[in-house]
Amino acid sequence: MLRKGLAAGAALVVLALGGAAMADDSNTGSQAAGANGSTNVFTLPVESVNPQLMDTTPPAPAAPVPPVAAPAAASPPEGAIMWGLDQIGVGKFMEDLHLSLTGYGDMGYFYDLTVPKNVAPPRSAPPTFVGFPGDYKNDLMLDQVELDFQRTIVDPSKFDIGFNIEGLYGRDAVYTHSDGILDNGNKHGKTSPDDDLDLEQAYLLVSVPLGTGLEFQIGKFDTLLGYEVINPTGNALYTHSYEFSYGVPFTQTGILASYNLTSALKLTGGITRGWNQSTDDNNGAIDFLGQAAWNINSAWSATVNLSEGPQSTGDNHDYWTVVEGIIAWQVSDQLKLAGDFLYGDANAIAQWYAAAGYADYTLNKFAAINLRGEFYHDGRGFTTGVGRTDTNYIEGTLGVAVTPTPDVNLLQSLTIRPEVRLDTADQGVFDGRKFTQLTMAVDAYLKF
Repeated sequence: MLRKGLAAGAALVVLALGGAAMADDSNTGSQAAGANGSTNVFTLPVESVNPQLMDTTPPAPAAPVPPVAAPAAASPPEGAIMWGLDQIGVGKFMEDLHLSLTGYGDMGYFYDLTVPKNVAPPRSAPPTFVGFPGDYKNDLMLDQVELDFQRTIVDPSKFDIGFNIEGLYGRDAVYTHSDGILDNGNKHGKTSPDDDLDLEQAYLLVSVPLGTGLEFQIGKFDTLLGYEVINPTGNALYTHSYEFSYGVPFTQTGILASYNLTSALKLTGGITRGWNQSTDDNNGAIDFLGQAAWNINSAWSATVNLSEGPQSTGDNHDYWTVVEGIIAWQVSDQLKLAGDFLYGDANAIAQWYAAAGYADYTLNKFAAINLRGEFYHDGRGFTTGVGRTDTNYIEGTLGVAVTPTPDVNLLQSLTIRPEVRLDTADQGVFDGRKFTQLTMAVDAYLKF
C-alpha cells in the first residue's frame, strides 16, 4: 500500500510541477514525435541579433510587434488512402476537421545461418531471439498491416478533443496483445494462429487551456518506455533489441497528463493498469508511468522514463521498478547517435538491465547505414523465460535502409532493409544449446 501511495504521489507531483508553470505562458515550442511514438522532443527557439549600424540620425520608433499566435497543429499526413479520398471529395472534408486515415504494410524474411532448421516446435521457448520477438525463421512473414484513424489537436493551448484508433494484422499481432482485448487464444503457443488481429491503440486526447496547455491521454496507448517502437517505420532496423522485446511492455491502458514546463521540457505522468493489461488485469493493481523529455539544444535531446508498480499475476506486493535514460545526438545532417540505458528490478524476483547504442548514417536520399550494439542481462532468465539462470546477451546488427523511389508520388516511403545480426550469450540458449547465432534478414515496408 505504501508503494501504491508513492506511485500515486509521484503522478500528483508531475501534475503539480505542470501547474506551477501554468502562469508562465511566454514559452512556445513545437512538438515533434521521437523514435518512440510516445517519446516527444521540443525545438528550442533560435534568435538572431543583428548589430545596428552607427548613425547620427535618431532611429525611428520600432513598430509594435503583434502578438504571436499559438502554433497551428500540423496537417494530418497524406498517403495513398487520403489521396484516394481526395479524389472522391472526402479527403478535403476530413482534413478540414483535422481527421486522417493512414496506414502501412510490412513484410519480412530472416534466415538462421547457425541452425537453419528449428529443433523445437514453433513458438515454444524462443530459439532465435530475433524478430518481434518471435522465433519464426526461414519463413516469409506478413509482419504488420496497420490502419490508423485519428484526429489531431488543433491548438494545445485551447480546449480541444482528439483521438487515435490503431489496429494491426499480421505475425507481430500475436505478441502485442494486451489482456482483455482480442487476446482469446492468442497466448497459448501453438494454439494461436500465425497471423492475428490486434487493437494496438485506442485513446482520447483532451487539451485543457491552462498555461501552455495541459493534455490528457485516456485509453490504450503504446508505452512511453523504450527507444524502439511497435511501428516498423519508426525503427532503423528490422529486428528488435532485447530491451524492446523483453525489458519493457508494448502497450499500457490508463490516463496520462502532459504539460510543457518550458519550450524545451515536457513532463508526462499518470497511472495505468500495468504492462500489457487492458480490460482484464492480472493483479487488480495500478502502476505509475512517467516521462521527462528535454530537448537540450538543436543537436542533443534526453529522455528519462519511469515505471513503478506490481506487474506479476496475482501479486500486488512485489513492485517492479524500471528506470530508463535515452540520449540522442544529431552529430550532423547525415549522422545520428543514440543510447538507451535500462534498469529493471522485480522485487524479490529478479533484475534485468541493458545498454544499447545506435548509429544511423544517411548516405543520400536512396540509402542509409544503420548499426546497433547491445548488452542485455536477464537475471534468472526472468524476462526471456529461457535459461532459468542469469544470462548475459550481446548482439550486434548492421543494416542498410534502401529507399528506391524517393521521388515517385505515393511511393516515397517504400523502404527495403537487409541486415546481418550476430547474437552471443554466456549460456547455451539459442535453439536450446548454442552460445552464438548468426542470422540474416530483410523486410520491406510502405506507408499509405
